[in-house]
Amino acid sequence: MRRILDKNGRRIITRLLIIAAMSFVTMAFIEWRFFGNDYNRLIDFFTYKHLVFWYNTMLLFFIELIVSCFFKKPWTGPGVMFIAAIIVSYITVQKQNFRGQPLLPEDFMLADQTGTITKFIDFGSLIRTILACLLTLGLIILLNYLTKTFFDVKDRKEPKRFWNKNLHIFRFVILVVGITGFVHYSDFAVNHAGGRYEDIPQIQSYFIAWNQMYNYETNGFILGFLYNWSKLDLKAPDGYSEDKIAEIKDMYLSEETEEKKKTLSEEDYNIVVILDESFSDPSVVSNYYHITPNNLGGKNSMDIEITEDVTPVLRNLINNDKQSKNYAIGQMYSIDYGGGTANIEFEVDTTMSNYFLNTVPFVDLLPHTESVPSIYQIAKNAGYNTLAIHPFNGGMYKRNIALKKEGIDRFIDESEMEYTDKDDNREYINDRSAYKETLSYLKNNNNKMIVSLITMQNHAGYYTDGYSFYSYNVEGDVSAREKEQLQVYLESLHNSDYYLGEFLEELKNFDEKTVVLWYGDHYPGIIETVEKSEDKSVRDLSRVTPYLIWANFDLEDKTYDNIQRFNQTNTNLPTTTPNCLTNTMFDLLNLEKPSYMKLVNEVCAETPILAQAYYSEEGPFKSTTFSNYELFTYDVLGGSQYWFKR
Repeated sequence: MRRILDKNGRRIITRLLIIAAMSFVTMAFIEWRFFGNDYNRLIDFFTYKHLVFWYNTMLLFFIELIVSCFFKKPWTGPGVMFIAAIIVSYITVQKQNFRGQPLLPEDFMLADQTGTITKFIDFGSLIRTILACLLTLGLIILLNYLTKTFFDVKDRKEPKRFWNKNLHIFRFVILVVGITGFVHYSDFAVNHAGGRYEDIPQIQSYFIAWNQMYNYETNGFILGFLYNWSKLDLKAPDGYSEDKIAEIKDMYLSEETEEKKKTLSEEDYNIVVILDESFSDPSVVSNYYHITPNNLGGKNSMDIEITEDVTPVLRNLINNDKQSKNYAIGQMYSIDYGGGTANIEFEVDTTMSNYFLNTVPFVDLLPHTESVPSIYQIAKNAGYNTLAIHPFNGGMYKRNIALKKEGIDRFIDESEMEYTDKDDNREYINDRSAYKETLSYLKNNNNKMIVSLITMQNHAGYYTDGYSFYSYNVEGDVSAREKEQLQVYLESLHNSDYYLGEFLEELKNFDEKTVVLWYGDHYPGIIETVEKSEDKSVRDLSRVTPYLIWANFDLEDKTYDNIQRFNQTNTNLPTTTPNCLTNTMFDLLNLEKPSYMKLVNEVCAETPILAQAYYSEEGPFKSTTFSNYELFTYDVLGGSQYWFKR
């Protein structure tokens, strides 16, 4: 018996050494892939953040212990974990390429939309990933074969299997050690305090809330992922109760204004809210990217004139903003860079802020609520027909569920659209078709209507085969990859700007009064020179997009004081985050606001920019209004919706 135990002891120790070695190899592979296959960055991470690296490796070791308990062969558990690392790394790299963001826990909430996401996949990379998995599987089989004489017991008096009933105690102990170790040593990352900046003295590092790409780079993939895990569970703010919500609501219900305003039910105009995918103003970052036309005065592949300015329609609107009575333009500080479209859309629609949530409300929260307040609910209650148009798969970000909760009765995706033209060889329905679809419904509707249009034309990826040729050349201190993608993007952007001009021209002559709230949701994730700058004032530029409130009739003449502008001087509207755009539109239309929007109005006056990236370590001043806004947001999305029950 002692001889048997001695042999089994050596086998157990050897298996533990295999698991430890493979944990190191797998962790190094994950970080190498995260750093873009850059060995120098991996070595720097290992050298200067060695405590962080070893801590991540330890957590991975505990995971591999747990997994290995379910396999008899010594190399199978670690091998399965390495295959999992290959797959996760592939997904991470794809998201970084398209979104400029790391893989987050909430991304797995989109697992049921795999068919939709395949349009964004680099299939060459996918094939290489599959081959790597098959190669690893073959290596596992080979290593198990080469070591079987050591791990298999030939003496009939000895157990034939490593994990048989005589050794179940070892299996149980290892399983408990793995689970206990992982839970104990990961607790500080999962259940963190939620501050904007949190020191981690045990590994000489820190968590940050406002930039998850940097968070992963600083703390490693596993700790970065675990840090974001707690976002899936909303925690009630201090002081949340039914009485407190009632107190806040009563404050705004009793609020009186000097001027009598009309309600939306008394108005007779249509409203079109347009999220223009990845639309930006290139002049904002012109100090870092020198853009010149390749064939000035000629025509591009869509027969559109090539002009000096990439976005001449937008530039004309900006230049004439001060004199115009039917529109006003401003800059939006986007809450995301390179992605997060649905989060920005959520803020514009509902006037709530994702600052307090830091998740994907369309995916994580709205499907579990009965309804949420939004511009569409307000319009619906005012007698409007509600419609959403999205020239892509309706299941993306679960819009087919989330938009209904916002009060939208009909949702049309690409499968139902009449107009489906695309630019050149691009894979997305262009903005011209999206605008034609919108106009068609406005013209054929007998009732006043509010339309949510979420476009797709400028969406990543920016492949070289998207257009026949480039109308604009990019020069400056940029990488070849950055330049190539920017030229594709600028071609799409130039066309998108032209189609916006066509749409507004059509509405000028439309026989029904119509209001347009139009905005670019975020920059594409390809302006690395700006976004990765060490200077915050430069990084801020990667968040600035234009927004426009336009009507085919005169709007309210409203002047905003102390407007913060980013590389722009002639805009009338305040620079705000998306949560304030609808509030600004109500101001220009001189509309009476519901009680919760009166709260939002005060928030927008005090804190017009409310975004993690903007404040970095400082955070905004937490006034009573700010705290009330947080309580309202939680009440609607994570609480009992007391606001709407009394």
